[in-house]
Amino acid sequence: MRKFLLLIGGSRDAWATLTPDDWSDSERAHVTLIAQLKQTGEFIECDELNVAPEGARIVRTAHGVTSAADGPLHDGDDFAAGYYLLNCADIERASEIAAHLYESRFAPIEVRQIGA
Repeated sequence: MRKFLLLIGGSRDAWATLTPDDWSDSERAHVTLIAQLKQTGEFIECDELNVAPEGARIVRTAHGVTSAADGPLHDGDDFAAGYYLLNCADIERASEIAAHLYESRFAPIEVRQIGA
């Protein structure tokens, strides 16, 4: 088993189109998926990231001097909105799980293996 990070993309434009029913459907879908992943032993944790990416901070150190700037890391309307940390056999399985995330209908899900 390997660890994988599913980084859930967010978009204010996409979120603005969601109805209260959509948000309820999303919550139910996450609860169901988490229960399934706990049964298979693949679930480690998941959480939302602060929905105000303006609260992010980018820290860099160059030549011994540290600087900090308001984030997020990438400019634009898209930002990291949440994550799942999983134990999966391979990236194909992690990608299969990513496709079950409610947000995959309107936002990208980045699948990354953690470590080598």
